[in-house]
Amino acid sequence: MGSSEVYLGIDSGQSKIKIAAFDEYGNQIMLVDESLRILTPKSGFYEIDVEELWLKTRKLLRKITRKISPHNIKCIGICGHAGGFYALDYNLRPFKKGILPIDERAKSVISKLDWEHVSKEFFKKTGMPLMTGFPIMILRWLKEGEKQKYKGIKYILSRKDLIRYLLTGEISTDISDACFGFLNVYTQNYDKEIFELIGIVDAFDYLPELRTASYEIVGHVSCEASKETGLNEGTPVIVGAHDACCNLIGSGAIESRSMCSAGGTWSINMILTDKPVLNMKWSCESFIIKGKWMLEQYSPTAAICLNWFINNFLSEEIQKAKSNGANIYDVINEKIANVETHVIFLPFIMGLPSGYPYSSNASAAFIGLRFEDDKVKLLRALYEGIAFIKAVHIEEYERFFPIEEIRFTGGMAKSNIFCQLLADITGKNVLTVDKEETGCFGVAFLGMMGLGYAKELKDVLQYLKISRIYQPRREYSNTYNSKYILFKKCCLVLDGIWSMIEEMKKKEMVK
Repeated sequence: MGSSEVYLGIDSGQSKIKIAAFDEYGNQIMLVDESLRILTPKSGFYEIDVEELWLKTRKLLRKITRKISPHNIKCIGICGHAGGFYALDYNLRPFKKGILPIDERAKSVISKLDWEHVSKEFFKKTGMPLMTGFPIMILRWLKEGEKQKYKGIKYILSRKDLIRYLLTGEISTDISDACFGFLNVYTQNYDKEIFELIGIVDAFDYLPELRTASYEIVGHVSCEASKETGLNEGTPVIVGAHDACCNLIGSGAIESRSMCSAGGTWSINMILTDKPVLNMKWSCESFIIKGKWMLEQYSPTAAICLNWFINNFLSEEIQKAKSNGANIYDVINEKIANVETHVIFLPFIMGLPSGYPYSSNASAAFIGLRFEDDKVKLLRALYEGIAFIKAVHIEEYERFFPIEEIRFTGGMAKSNIFCQLLADITGKNVLTVDKEETGCFGVAFLGMMGLGYAKELKDVLQYLKISRIYQPRREYSNTYNSKYILFKKCCLVLDGIWSMIEEMKKKEMVK
């Protein structure tokens, strides 16, 4: 491929790695991806093999450099999931297993903390709810349960920091990742008092150098990584950012009255602000540069529900799709296009780690089932339930911020059926852009900023085109308004039951 300037964007998610190449005009010229195994050695433990992570990242980079001259690759940006646990030992070797943000092992230390007090103080300091998958909680768990491993830590990194270290040998993090438990939300600097609160003040020394701009060039591809990937030694690499920040940038939701909603594994809903705005209903996170914040509401209630249903109940459809050379998602979109259902689906198949908007012990359910209901009607209800929980998040934002448009991204944004459903349920215009992977593009654009080819964040709009606008249809508003009210009532009724179950579990833990 002959493009003279190429920018790579690496998006390393919980279960998939994606690498996209863009030319100097922002056009995607190549996309490759690989799935990662999620390991579950025990109930509630969710890990990945770091060796497999690096092996598959190298493999994808090799695919890129076989098609695109490495001499044309001007800069590399890396983003990844926030939270979780990735560490280097004193020999600067990565720990063999990385821990994912959905991990629940740290629940075992909750009973040993004054949880209510710690959670409140943590929120005041960081602007975030305290989740078991945050690195600071996993550190506390290690200190109690695996002291030798805890004492053997030299640095704590995020996912994208680990990939960048293996690519360049450079060790640091940025404010968009460090804010998940390590930063004071107001100063956007490391805060030792947070570590004192969790009871691991000695772990403060594990923190790497903190970068205040995610587009800063901090390293270059090493000689060893060059041999392994085909990249040119010395290719610039920026510090990178949390993947949600990059999705927001890549969707163009950087102006007032606009928000970014992602429909990947999780439902993620984000807006930008020039000041920290604390609310227990969302995380107030540092954005890509000091003086900017991003409000984020997130829950594992999107494609994870859809994939669960497909894998468990649609084996026949999967086989038919394969034999016809079709995509299973296209098949199910066609099946539900004109289906109506009275069934309500509560999309909490993985619970709610942040405890918002309902109990962290929430579970999924189909409500209102009747004999005549089949799996197609349940699938339609599942789509609606995923859209309803997004509406709950958006409704909460609108108590404080006017929202006129939703820029929708992620795998579910490829479904015209779901995009229109989201517009009908929320009453907002839903926009999609011409970038297949907005996270990859967002971090590649940060690479352009790092080299000075883009001067400021709003320049990203020059590289984006609106693919489609889905407008809410008035004829559906009454039906969905009634169903949305019913959805919230069902959640509130069951929330009391979930909370009682959670209290019973806590009492058992204390015993």
